[in-house]
Amino acid sequence: MLALHKTIARQYAGEGIMSYAITPGFTDTAMAGDYLASRGGSGILADIPLGRVATPEEIASIAVFCALDAPDSMTGATLDANGASYVR
Repeated sequence: MLALHKTIARQYAGEGIMSYAITPGFTDTAMAGDYLASRGGSGILADIPLGRVATPEEIASIAVFCALDAPDSMTGATLDANGASYVR
């Protein structure tokens, strides 16, 4: 998916079509909660430097930023929302 996103950014930037990728880590949803509970959640949370998972509202605010406020020069960017558990 990231390769497709980068290809879209390169191909269509000149036409004013911007591409941003949001790559969330664990997000506080029912599915993620079930997974964390089944895998010993505290151990997994210990690997997240922020100490907690993202909220759906946090991920949504990133999408809103990309849609409304992100500068055109940011096209092709991948925004990691994972509490610093994975840093590029």
